[in-house]
Amino acid sequence: MEKVMALAQAEIEKLRQENQNIKEEKETLSYQLKQMLGKIFKPQVKPDHDVNRPKRGAPCGHRGNSRRRPEEITELIEIYPDKCDRCGGQIKAYEKSFDEHVVEDIEIKKKVTCYRLHYGYCKQCKKVVYPKAKEAVIPGDRIGVQARAVGGYLRYLGLPYRKATRIFKNIFGINLTHPSFLAFNAEQAQNGAPIYEAIKEGIRHSACVNGDETGWRVNGQNHWLWVFTNKDAAFYQIDKSRGSKVVSDILGEKYQGVLISDFYSAYNKPKALAKQRCLGHLLAEIKKIQEKNKFVPDSIDGIFCQELKTLLKQMINVWNEYHEGTKVFEDLVKEKERAISRMMELLSLPIEHKDARRIRKRIIKFNQELFTFLDNPLVEPTNNRAERQLRPNVIMRKITFGNRSALGASNQAVIMSIIQTGILNGIEPLNISLALSVKPLTSFTELPKIRSP
Repeated sequence: MEKVMALAQAEIEKLRQENQNIKEEKETLSYQLKQMLGKIFKPQVKPDHDVNRPKRGAPCGHRGNSRRRPEEITELIEIYPDKCDRCGGQIKAYEKSFDEHVVEDIEIKKKVTCYRLHYGYCKQCKKVVYPKAKEAVIPGDRIGVQARAVGGYLRYLGLPYRKATRIFKNIFGINLTHPSFLAFNAEQAQNGAPIYEAIKEGIRHSACVNGDETGWRVNGQNHWLWVFTNKDAAFYQIDKSRGSKVVSDILGEKYQGVLISDFYSAYNKPKALAKQRCLGHLLAEIKKIQEKNKFVPDSIDGIFCQELKTLLKQMINVWNEYHEGTKVFEDLVKEKERAISRMMELLSLPIEHKDARRIRKRIIKFNQELFTFLDNPLVEPTNNRAERQLRPNVIMRKITFGNRSALGASNQAVIMSIIQTGILNGIEPLNISLALSVKPLTSFTELPKIRSP
């Protein structure tokens, strides 16, 4: 009986352990399912009303502001009273007594221009001379530069080609097919090839660059949209690979600047003068771990996650205070020394949970790439700049579902690189599209800047 009881006890213990493992797996899967559903369906939760929180909008007593009166009046219409609205008598109008009401509107008008290219005869050469067409005249084409530029601008806004054809037909009265817009797009990309390569060279020789990638579809196949950007330029490339070879091809074998990225493994192998890992991603990961496991605040794992999160936020705040002018460079050096010392204390804690150990392992692996922004204040502590540059393309991806061909993907990368770089340099996207519709573009110096409001 003792042997039977011992076997039964062992079987019970085994079943209890299996039950515990199933419960942990269920909690993990439930958390992952909640996270995935949260990405698709955002919860309609209203924040709790705080009585002490100031109301949004202008403060009490703030002087109101209305739309500014236009400086240039295109058309002046004089309106006089016909008769008295009380007795119906005749009215004598006052020429210098009136009220003005200014209305801004648009003019929808199709312009058809006929260029007559006259032949001539050279008495000296005794040959017939044919005049050269102006830049506004595209040989062999019957659609003008302005229409091509507007078509490219609509595409930049994320509008599908077929909807652009409806706009041209219903608003401008021009019948175009979507292959026409494809041809306009291809021509603009071809004219932008020189400056696209110049942007790539500028990124390759910059002092620092933010890198990121997101999914993209080319003819239904999975591809990746890469972006490398800084405050002066944005370079895009659509590639079938998500490996480190793409990073090396764009930045070179050894990038002589600081590469800012997330913790994705493709950024590990490429060499750079220095690297900075995104602390925003690290903070988000710690927050997920805390929400998933609900650590007790007094536990070792809870203390480790909370103290680590507090330390990273403090270093970001110090960097922000330096750029606001309240800190000097010596303060950054002291704060880095304090952060490293505190980080060593946290890493020495006897952590038990597997998620907390995974975060500790990541910190140990990238320990030289977490606080580079304190050594070089020009480097940003997060990869938010690259994520912001991906946003316009992500919106376009939701609308157009990517590209239908490799050529279309290449044109997409060229035009978006030029437009986003132009925006960073204060150039209006419509002016860029207009320039690309005329001739090859080599620089932004000849394009007008965006007017300040």
